[in-house]
Amino acid sequence: MALIRSLFWFAIFVASTFAFTVVFEHGVSNFGGNAEVEFNLWRSTVEKWIGGESTVKRKKDTSDNIGQ
Repeated sequence: MALIRSLFWFAIFVASTFAFTVVFEHGVSNFGGNAEVEFNLWRSTVEKWIGGESTVKRKKDTSDNIGQ
């Protein structure tokens, strides 16, 4: 029973954090549309993370070629 209660509170925490993020980033107008935008952004980030792609593009280090 404690596991079910813990999972319930964790789900409430995740949902309220997501709602806060939507309101903080986009405001209270058009909450449904903005929530969809935020969810799609989150989903694409997770898909890139699972797929092994880096979300940060790093350029090649050219400092080794300075003395040559």
